[in-house]
Amino acid sequence: CPYCSWIQKNRRAPDFKRHLKTHTRSAADRERKGYVCKGYEVGSEKGRGLMQGDGTDVVLVLGEGGEERVGGCGKSFSRGDALKRHLDNPNIPCVG
Repeated sequence: CPYCSWIQKNRRAPDFKRHLKTHTRSAADRERKGYVCKGYEVGSEKGRGLMQGDGTDVVLVLGEGGEERVGGCGKSFSRGDALKRHLDNPNIPCVG
């Protein structure tokens, strides 16, 4: 990959093209067409449950409306199953 240190282990062109799209899509396009690790809205019941309230909370501000969310990292994925793997990974603290 010319953008990062990722090395493709197979020779499938669709896999490489999909990987390149993770670098070249605009932020608006990622939110509209991709799958984003967003967490929960700050004002929701689950979002309030994640808030520590001690000033150390990491809050994502997404989209033009400035929607505040907690529990996600903001990373985008081109497929829903990749986002699910990310959320199910016990080594990653993201929820949502």
